[in-house]
Amino acid sequence: MFSLSQAYEQLSFEEQISKIGSLPLRNPEKFIELLEKHFDLPTFIPQSFYYAYYNSTTNDREYSLESMLSMLLLMHFFHYASVPNFVVLLTFSPKIQEFCRLPEGQIPDESCISKFKTAFDRELKALFDNMALHVMNIFTEYNASLPDNSPKKGLSEEAIYDTSGLKPKVKENNPKTVASEIKKQSKYKDYLLNNGDDRAKTFNVYEAAYANLPKTASANPAIKLDYANGHFGYFYKFGIVSNGFGVPLHIHFLDDDFYKSLPDKFDSMEQQKYTFDNASLCPVFSAFRKNIGNNKFTTFLGDSEFDSFDNYSFLNEFGFSKVVIPINPRNSKPQNVKIPKTDDGIPCCPKDDSDVFIAAGHCKGKNRSFRLKYVCPKSVNVKGKWSSSCDDKCRHTNSTVTSYVYPNADLRFFSGVQRGSVEWNRLYKRRSVIERSISSLKSHPSISFPKTYNTASLRSDVFLNATSKLITVILAFALGHVNFLANLRKLLRVA
Repeated sequence: MFSLSQAYEQLSFEEQISKIGSLPLRNPEKFIELLEKHFDLPTFIPQSFYYAYYNSTTNDREYSLESMLSMLLLMHFFHYASVPNFVVLLTFSPKIQEFCRLPEGQIPDESCISKFKTAFDRELKALFDNMALHVMNIFTEYNASLPDNSPKKGLSEEAIYDTSGLKPKVKENNPKTVASEIKKQSKYKDYLLNNGDDRAKTFNVYEAAYANLPKTASANPAIKLDYANGHFGYFYKFGIVSNGFGVPLHIHFLDDDFYKSLPDKFDSMEQQKYTFDNASLCPVFSAFRKNIGNNKFTTFLGDSEFDSFDNYSFLNEFGFSKVVIPINPRNSKPQNVKIPKTDDGIPCCPKDDSDVFIAAGHCKGKNRSFRLKYVCPKSVNVKGKWSSSCDDKCRHTNSTVTSYVYPNADLRFFSGVQRGSVEWNRLYKRRSVIERSISSLKSHPSISFPKTYNTASLRSDVFLNATSKLITVILAFALGHVNFLANLRKLLRVA
């Protein structure tokens, strides 16, 4: 969403910056007048934010909280990544000074604005959450007013999820770091080949280089080796939830507790990518659930990375009646012989359905879905290990044939929408709006190419930019131009 042209077109980064960055500047006075008339910032500031800001025993606040927030939000509306450049704008613009409620003749210095972002990142998140709840309420009322045959009916009840990440300027993100490691592993492979070592045949230079890289950036351990933005690198990763209009409603950064719950080592880069993305859904939506108020979300849209039994179970507990996630082949491994089930759902021998498998308890390994375990009816348990006396096993195994029953399997294959149907295809096409939402969020240069590795400052920039998107939505509804809730240029033209 947040398209900058009449149709969704593929834009280079330079084109995106030139189009987005100039929107309010084409008519800045009119834009500020709209904000003054239709948006009341203090009504959205949590009381905890006021308390945190003014509860200072070390210094007096020269500038009010409203002034600081107004300046930071205008920086994101006007696409200023450099604080000194924005200070110059303030110096030569009495209109903006007045809008930001600055004391006469006083302009904050660079450190004042920078320190604010590092000190109040949690409060900025609370501000975004407050505004997101207000926007959700607006969409709920708007959806109720739409006729049943409206193409926009139900879009506000869709929750679309994806992950992304910020790529700070740390030394590990220097291409030379990876190139040096690849070169070292290539030399090791040449050594194996020259010595006739059979390991050279299966030695993957890139996998070995990746496995040998440090798992976190030395400048900040919160910046981790992960997959985001289409490639591997050192990212500060987050999950984002939008509605069917592409409006960001929730942003949740993945912390150390999340990564500690996951394995340290993986067989491949692809396995790590899937595991990290898949595991992110539950903590992100658990946090999102606390902030939705009385608003109802009925449809979930996500890509195949979130295909797991645990996620389907969680999403149905969340209250979604439709869950649209493509099947991931990773979770559909081919089997030697399909194990049939009795009418009671218990696995049985494929050669004699009267031989029912033996129940062997349940399993829930680390990062694995809950499942019920059954073993071949000709199995015996000796000192905790199962072995089978069957001479004609239906599977290639040295121990015994094991079958698992996933209680949430039905939710995966049918969760409110028939796979392959017209409705399924229609719904899944809308998942792309979150990619446009992320692209719009990252259009700000401080987010696209962050110069800092301070995670508090990074979080603040993301929440401020997302808040500016919500303000645009509020303006669009206030002006009665809902079609332009993602296009500030057109909104200013018709206002």
